[in-house]
Amino acid sequence: MSLTKKTVKIEMDAQISEHIAFDEVIRSQTATRLGLTNRPNFRQMTVIKNLVDKFFQPLRWELGVPIKVNSFYRSKRLNKMIGGSSRSDHMVRSNVAAIDMDDTYSQKYGVYNRDIFLYIQRNMPYYKLIWEYDDKRTPNGKTSPKWVHVSFGMDPQQNEERNTYYTNGNGYHEFVDEYL
Repeated sequence: MSLTKKTVKIEMDAQISEHIAFDEVIRSQTATRLGLTNRPNFRQMTVIKNLVDKFFQPLRWELGVPIKVNSFYRSKRLNKMIGGSSRSDHMVRSNVAAIDMDDTYSQKYGVYNRDIFLYIQRNMPYYKLIWEYDDKRTPNGKTSPKWVHVSFGMDPQQNEERNTYYTNGNGYHEFVDEYL
């Protein structure tokens, strides 16, 4: 008896959840420009779906505003082309997936990257949360990250580790309130 490898195709316009389409999971201007394939396999998609169902959707429902997905899945080749870390959770090499989000859509509702970051830090489970680079200040003068990175795993215990970091391009440092 011979086993054949089966490919699972997901259409670009397929909804992964109420607020995330498959296109947002694989979207990359670099991949498009270079003609790279950027599609997760079935195992990777299972880990991605876990992040969407148990992290992103609850965040989206709680905040009640649209949140832009900047980066989600990256193939190994795409990750290398953009200069990503060889251990990036965006590649979904293990049981952890990563998503980068920003306030492009939520600003008009008064919700900024700072608010997204602080809500996650104070209220949600996650494996890794990163304040990525300082951005322009919010209208009330508070610091805000350029985007928010979250890594989320299949193991609920792992997501209770809640590793929180800050970077401004000089390595990753434990996040402390003084950054605020």
